[in-house]
Amino acid sequence: MKKILIPVNFNNNSHDAIDYAIKFFKHEDCHFYFFNIYTYNVDGLNAIHLLQADMDWFEKPKLESENNLGAVIYKYTFNNRNKKHRFNAISESINLIDGIKKAIDEIKIDLVVIPGKKLKDDTIQGYSRNTRRIIENIRECPVMIIPSSAKLHKRPEFVLVSNFEIELPKEELQNWFELVKIVNGRIKIVTLFSKSKMTDIQKIHQDLVRFNLEIMSASSIPIENIDTVNDLKDFANYHSDYIICLMDRKPDIWRICGITQSRITNMGPLRSTPLIALHH
Repeated sequence: MKKILIPVNFNNNSHDAIDYAIKFFKHEDCHFYFFNIYTYNVDGLNAIHLLQADMDWFEKPKLESENNLGAVIYKYTFNNRNKKHRFNAISESINLIDGIKKAIDEIKIDLVVIPGKKLKDDTIQGYSRNTRRIIENIRECPVMIIPSSAKLHKRPEFVLVSNFEIELPKEELQNWFELVKIVNGRIKIVTLFSKSKMTDIQKIHQDLVRFNLEIMSASSIPIENIDTVNDLKDFANYHSDYIICLMDRKPDIWRICGITQSRITNMGPLRSTPLIALHH
């Protein structure tokens, strides 16, 4: 059974991501966990005020979170009659990243699904702070970002993107291919590097991935080269029937310190194309 964690904040974007995930896994035995964190507003309160606060003050944020999650559970249990699907809620007063990591470890989550930012116009905008934090810090399993206008197409094309500077782990490819099979998807490889400037090592790594994927899929895999992240973003926005899948390498010291960001974060929100962050 697949276990899917979906952080929710009870806006329409969250429901759009849930709807997409349910359709994506409609033929799979799947357990969906809706995850919400709550906090206490302590601005302006000192230690004495906190000691004097009654139980209602502490219980209110928790009850609001649990009641809202209960409404989401009821909605999807009532409307989704798929016997293969189960729904549960997790409500905690905890740091967002710590909470997600805890759920992944304790429940053995297979995929984290997060709603994409709704774009009001064509202005270039970045991901929200929480989305950036999840992309940069959650590496224990794949992370799927679903724009609010994303549609699940019949036989979507999964575009595996890497610069192939290092060898991609076969186990990660096999886990990713499981997602492709779930929706009977097609595969395309995009090399994020100019074809004329690729080193011999990059070509070897690219050919090895292609070879392994062709064995798994029993079909020929096309390859396309794209020079820059901006070109890749334009490519993704033009193909809303694609699912972009980026291999994100382990953060270096500059990313850990917050000076640089991953290619995935730099992609920014896509208008209607889902994006899966993979890790090696």
